[in-house]
Amino acid sequence: MHRRLSSPIVSPVRQADRDRIEEYALKVWKYKEGEVVSMAIHLGDRLGLYRAMAGGGRFSPAGLAGLTGLNERWLREWLLCQAAAGLVTRTADGTFSLEPEGEQVLVEDHSLDFAAGVFIGGYPPGQMDVIAESFRTGLGISYDQMGDRVARQIDRMHLGWLGGYLVDTVLPCLDGVVEKLEAGAMAADVGCGGAISVATLAERFPASTVVGYEPSSPAAARARRRLDGLPNASIIQAVGEDLPADGRFDLILTMDCMHDMPFPDRVAAAIRRALKHDGVWLIKDIRCSEDFEQNRKNPVLAMQYGFSLGSCLSSGTSVEGGAALGSLGFTPAVAESMAGEAGFTSFRVFELEDDPVHFYYEARP
Repeated sequence: MHRRLSSPIVSPVRQADRDRIEEYALKVWKYKEGEVVSMAIHLGDRLGLYRAMAGGGRFSPAGLAGLTGLNERWLREWLLCQAAAGLVTRTADGTFSLEPEGEQVLVEDHSLDFAAGVFIGGYPPGQMDVIAESFRTGLGISYDQMGDRVARQIDRMHLGWLGGYLVDTVLPCLDGVVEKLEAGAMAADVGCGGAISVATLAERFPASTVVGYEPSSPAAARARRRLDGLPNASIIQAVGEDLPADGRFDLILTMDCMHDMPFPDRVAAAIRRALKHDGVWLIKDIRCSEDFEQNRKNPVLAMQYGFSLGSCLSSGTSVEGGAALGSLGFTPAVAESMAGEAGFTSFRVFELEDDPVHFYYEARP
């Protein structure tokens, strides 16, 4: 008997106090934050960034780029990660400095306090080489090039959020969408990864047809396995710009991926052309602000900048001239502006209390 991966058999979960769950989850995510910040410390040592900042100077990303010959955009993400982790100091004018104790621990390799040399990156050596090279060239690599390991990681990370939570909590926030899907609608998920949401929608709404668009070969392969046996679901290996421009879809989703795209503005325009006149574009993306101090309320901010260096910024710079938004670049202001320029006339931001990591956006023609 065939069993789809979207509905795994799991052991019953014992009940626990909500506050204790959140405290425990934060503890676990802090260890993940340590992993990606370790990668950023390795890069700071490997690329000579701490040494370049030694001596008490204050550096803008452009100033540090001029001193090191490295790419300004990648240095900005690294500096923000370091500031979020409390390893460098960011001032109100947007410059960064390394304090004397930082020099002792991260630069002076003959000191008994020196620690930077112990960090080897935390990522496979080949991937660390690629990330380090991106600081020199400004060009990252796509999720397709990152391979199956990253595709699997993303799949595991999003399974719960793109399953029952999507259909039971998120979609009911969109007026009329659930009713359309129940009656029979056309839906697409752009940047669908392993097609968790595609499978979820196809299973929950059998009268509807759901199509996933995904450019990564490893993720598309996972999607095909997941969708096997679902007659109303399919996967197309393509970028969002390749959506059909015939207004066929009632609903299009982009779930936690607009900030990854080299050309999110082009994708937004393609989504507008692919939607019916009464269609809905549902966007899920990282909860963030243009104001770094506002972002500091996020208890795992350094982790998100670390993720950006390892994958999100890399994807956004994988094509020459890419937008390079990074993990925290698709802010509400950017989202609204991009939707307006694409031809959407209605735009709404909504927050869900039990999802502290994301904003949700509803755009209509």
